[in-house]
Amino acid sequence: MILLSVSSAAAKPIGDLAGQADPQPSVSLAGIGSKTCSDWLSSPGHKLEGAVWIYGFWSGLNYVAAASEQKQHRASSADMIDAVEKVCRRGPSQILASAAWSAYIGHNAAQDGK
Repeated sequence: MILLSVSSAAAKPIGDLAGQADPQPSVSLAGIGSKTCSDWLSSPGHKLEGAVWIYGFWSGLNYVAAASEQKQHRASSADMIDAVEKVCRRGPSQILASAAWSAYIGHNAAQDGK
């Protein structure tokens, strides 16, 4: 089971978070991942900064999946950004990290459905 730590006292399984429409765990974030989707999409520079952050975030989630013998979410760099951008366009006021999380979970669900 993969765990996402939401605080030092609590953790939620990914499956529990995946069922929520817009999970907002209390997570200490760094960089543009803590900004809104509209901030990320506001300029080419921010979009590039966000892309680098998304690659690291997605890779980190895959690392945790591999370390816990779970299925990794395979996606090209372009697919990662496209998936996150689609989520962001539907909810531009959400935090980029939340959108990336939703895209990651959604991408895996789409892969499982194939």
